[in-house]
Order: sequence, then C-alpha cells, then structure tokens
Amino acid sequence: MKRTFLSAGLALLALAPLAHAQQGGAANEALELMLLRTSASTRCTDDCTVRSLPYSAERVTETVKVLADGNRIVQRNTEKLYRDSDGRTRVESEWNGKPLVQIQDPVGGMSYRLYPDTKTGYRMAIAAPAGPAASAPGAAKVAEQLAPALNVDAAGTVAQSRSLGTKQIEGLTATGTHTTVTVPAGASGNVKPMISTTEVWIARDLWIPLEMRMSNPFMGDSVMRVRNLYRLEPPTALFAVPADYTVREIVRR
Repeated sequence: MKRTFLSAGLALLALAPLAHAQQGGAANEALELMLLRTSASTRCTDDCTVRSLPYSAERVTETVKVLADGNRIVQRNTEKLYRDSDGRTRVESEWNGKPLVQIQDPVGGMSYRLYPDTKTGYRMAIAAPAGPAASAPGAAKVAEQLAPALNVDAAGTVAQSRSLGTKQIEGLTATGTHTTVTVPAGASGNVKPMISTTEVWIARDLWIPLEMRMSNPFMGDSVMRVRNLYRLEPPTALFAVPADYTVREIVRR
C-alpha cells in the first residue's frame, strides 16, 4: 500500500548516509537507485509540484529510542531546505561530518543526490510535470501518507485521524492532524497491540510540514520542527549541479 511505502521511505532516507558509507561498487549503485526513487516519491507525493511559493528554512529533527535495558539513543539532525518558484527543491544535510545534497528538479525532470566532499553524485530521470501544478495536499492527506504504519497490511489494522484545528508556527497558520494506527495483538506475532501515532502541522500558505511528531514502537519517538523560515526566492545556483562534479546517471528500472 502507498502509505507503507512512504513511511518506509522516510525511514530509509534517515538511514541513507550510514548505509551509503558501508556500500561499494554495484551494491552502492543499487542503493543509490533505491534512495533516488524513494526520495523522488517522498519529497513530492502524487506527482505534485508546488509553484510560486518559494522559501528557505531549517528543519531540525530529534529522535529518541529507548532500548530494552533502559538505555536511550538520542539523535539530532539539522537540514537546510530550499524551494524556488518553479517547484525545484534542495535539501542539505550532514551525517557523520559529511555533507549530502538532494535536489528534486521537476523542470529538468531529474532527481539528484550529491556528495560535496568528493564532488560526486548520482542522478535519475523523474517525470516532469505537464500542465498546471497539481493541487497541494491537505493536512489530513499528508498525515495519512506520513503515518508510521510499517505494519499497515497486518490483518485488522485500524487507522484513525482527527483534526487538531489551527495554530501559528513561524508566523504562519498551520493546520494539524493527529493519526493513530493500531496493529491488533497477534497480527504480526505481537503479544500486545502496537500503536503508532503521527501529529503533523501543515502551513496553509506554503504547503509544507512545519512541525511533526511521530511515535513508533520500532523507530522510537521523533520531533521535527521548521525554523528560520524566509519566504524569499533562493539563488538559482542552488538547484544546479556544479560544473566540477562527476555525476553518474542511474537508469530507472
């Protein structure tokens, strides 16, 4: 199901830098293909392209996982986000001290993963939008797509969403939705019901998640917040690959 793919995709993108460091050769190219396909699908669902709403911002995500012995694993990640008036997006992140840049270019029909430390990267063709931009998804739809329902196909799984109304975040009006996914006891060998929750707040004026809280028995608890938001046109150069980079093309299979 689509929701399962997107949820797994978000988890995969979070683990991508570590996995990349452990791969090489053909295995590395296969991983890059998977990451490019996943990124292209999760960054803009339903082939949507949000135009005429440029911005730049920072996204801070903190994840806490409690182990069986009571130990806690805490991870904090800061990313830089950009979107221009043509719907191109750029995400800059850093993992283990090494930078990673992801660019989605619906105008040129390409998805990129770039590694500035080695000036290398990968690209894959994506479907360029035809005609007017698709309508941006509402908060309820985004919450459903981002729900951490990794076992959504288990028999008897129930997903419920409710509106949280609106609130102000970074000077913008955000619409909130809370989604609960329950996998009943015994559906996947689990003794007790497994409950995952997602709370997502979408900016009405920009159609981006400004805040999200996820709780999942497999992945732990995470909180994502957008800060330092500026509604200005980012420099065009941010969405182009530098001339001195070596970029390999991966064919979509």
